Formats: sequence, structure tokens, C-alpha cells
Amino acid sequence: MKLSELNEIHASPASWKAGFFYYAPGDPRLVVRKRLASLGWTLNFARPMALPFLLGTVGMFLAGIYGLASADLSNEVKWVTTLGLLGSLIFIWSWMANPRRYVD
Repeated sequence: MKLSELNEIHASPASWKAGFFYYAPGDPRLVVRKRLASLGWTLNFARPMALPFLLGTVGMFLAGIYGLASADLSNEVKWVTTLGLLGSLIFIWSWMANPRRYVD
């Protein structure tokens, strides 16, 4: 698939349900940029792995936060670790949203 085709699918109003749910069966990406790219990413809910990916991401983040809260560490270490965990999730989502991964 060409980058122009991905951009065309993404820009189509038919791909956005209720204005903010991205549902595009023709788009192979699981994670895509939001309509306003500066607002982050969203999932392509037409992909079967969208909901498990969302639940897994939230679950991993909450498990990490819970683990840190119950650990006997200083507050500074907890904050740095939390920011590292959040940064890792942002990196994974941005890597998955890169349209060049899906271009022939």
C-alpha cells in the first residue's frame, strides 16, 4: 500500500465514527495518528487486535503503577520509573503509528 493511499483513507470522513473513533477496514495499521496529529494517537477499531491492545496497554501501565506504589522505594525513584514507563508506552505507540512501516 502506498503512503498516499494510507493518507487518503485516514483523511476520509467515512473512516471516523462519531468524529473520533477511527474505523477503517482498508487501513492495515493498528495505531494511527488522531485527526489532529498534535493530540496523539488512536486505535483503528476495525483491526481485531485493537481492543486487546488497548486493554493490555492500560493493564501494563496500571500493573506498573501498582507495583511501584507497593515497593519500598524513595519517591524520586518512583517518579523516575513512572516517567520511564510512560515514555516507553509513548515510544511503542508512536513506532506503531508510523505509516512508513506499512508502505510497499
